[in-house]
Amino acid sequence: MYLLQFDGMLQTLDEKCQKGGFLGYGWLITCNNTEIVHGFGLFAHKRIVNSNIAEYLALIEGLDSLLDLRIRDEPIEIRGDAKCIIDQMTGAASINSFSIQSLYHRARKLSDQFNHLQWGWVPRNKNKLADKLSRRGLRQLYSKPNAYEIALNRMNSHPESSDGFISLLDLRVYNPVNFGRDFTY
Repeated sequence: MYLLQFDGMLQTLDEKCQKGGFLGYGWLITCNNTEIVHGFGLFAHKRIVNSNIAEYLALIEGLDSLLDLRIRDEPIEIRGDAKCIIDQMTGAASINSFSIQSLYHRARKLSDQFNHLQWGWVPRNKNKLADKLSRRGLRQLYSKPNAYEIALNRMNSHPESSDGFISLLDLRVYNPVNFGRDFTY
């Protein structure tokens, strides 16, 4: 069975989340406890943000990677530590936040392309690998001189007419040797 673990994190620019912030995400896909691929990234958004947005970004990136692997007919379990996201994706909870509706619909559209998905919530301490990946983008942002200021300038110069998400980092690391079958592009 394939397993997708995902996690998102948020660092706001102010205490009330009114001025936007950085949304880190991480995810990994394993099969029989062998890692196939992992990814992490960082988005910036200059409007109101919340941690559920980061969680959805992680889920969307992980689902997109599953599609890259072409395993639509295999059993796949998806685990995350954001119970509301799992509940929304299974239909156990409604989507009340306007800020995540479009992300939910993107995740739903991606998930509908798989034939055997199972959803499961796990406590944060059981989701450490995805959590570690979600923090990696922020660490890179702060590890380079002036990178934080450059990211803020890029975010502030982004046009208001767009959806507001600015991708600062997106990395996927595939391990085809661990995949165990022909995998080429």
